[in-house]
Formats: sequence, structure tokens, C-alpha cells
Amino acid sequence: MRHRFLILISAAFLLSATSCKKESPTLSLLVWEGYADPSYVHDFEISHNCKISASYMGSSDELVAKLRGGSASNYDVISPSSDVATMIASSGLAADLDLSKIPSYQQTSARLRNMPLVRVNDKVYGVPFTWGPNPLIYDTTAFPKAPDSWAVFWDPKFKGKISVWDELSTLYMAAQILGYDKPDPSHLYNLTDDELDNVKKKLLELKPNIRKM
Repeated sequence: MRHRFLILISAAFLLSATSCKKESPTLSLLVWEGYADPSYVHDFEISHNCKISASYMGSSDELVAKLRGGSASNYDVISPSSDVATMIASSGLAADLDLSKIPSYQQTSARLRNMPLVRVNDKVYGVPFTWGPNPLIYDTTAFPKAPDSWAVFWDPKFKGKISVWDELSTLYMAAQILGYDKPDPSHLYNLTDDELDNVKKKLLELKPNIRKM
């Protein structure tokens, strides 16, 4: 289960978080597809006299690569998943939040607000706002009963029939199979070198079953 955050990475945006009316600025977003749907972006632009410019990312890896490549200053708001949120906050790629300028922050779930993932040295770098599982999509003719574990991917009878994402979530899946999320699920994002070696071996065992990445 991964959480997603809105992280503000430009100090300029902090000054206009509640109102953009003075200079009618453009707010630049780097978010997941669908996070800047025109149906609600339009109303925000009208009510705050702003222009929203949205760019989209396909994976956490892509997001980090863009930020590290020097593009961090091009965006006011990003939306990383929990697998990279802490690294972004602690590596100087994001600005900490002035929560006094975000009055709705206290209306978010206390469970999400209290998560340590975007808290560094008593500063808050993001607003966690949603969470959910990575989906498993399967053919009901091949699975009369719904799979209850990622372990089904390793079943030899599915040789050449499995597709997995070509991104970090596949690594976390293998790490879960090896039990590295017990007792602390967040440990998946802080694996040791030995654990990573074991994950690599586990994924290589899956290779014969992979039809497509």
C-alpha cells in the first residue's frame, strides 16, 4: 500500500497557496495523470485568478530523475508516492511548508498528517492526502478464485503469461513476498544491500513467467 502526497517545492507558491489574485501567476504542477482534470482545474483558475500548467509523470523513477536533473525549480507542486517522498524531502529537492498558509491542512486525516514520511527535522514537506493498494488485474477464466497473494506470479503454470510494471512497485512486490514489510511496512523503502540482493534473486526467479514489462 502506497501513499501519495502533494509536496510544494517552490517557496513562491507558499505565498499564493490560499489566493493567487494579485499577480495572476501560473502554478506549475508535476503530477500523476488525472490529478489536474480540467473539470475542476477550470473552477480553481476562475476563483483564484490563476493559470494551472500541468505536466505528468509515469513513475516515481521519472519524477526523481526530473528533479535531480535540474527541473525542480520548474514546478510549484509535485505529487510523489511514499516510496520517494522522504528522499525528496530530505535531499533538498523540496521546500518545507508554512502550514499557517494552508488552513485546510488540519482538515486532513490525522493518521495521514502524523506519518513521518514527509517530516524532516521537525519540518513538514508535504500533505499526504490519499492511499491505496497497487492493483492486481487478472483473467477470471484463469482464476476462478481471486488470488490472495502476489506469490501467485511465481507459479510455473503461468510461464510467459505475467505482466508487471517496469518500476519500483515491482521491487516492493518481491520484497513483500520475502516478508520485508513485517513488522514495519515502511521498511520496504529502506532495504539493506543484502535484502536488495535477495529481492533481485526473487525477481530473477520470476523472469520465466514474464511476458511483458
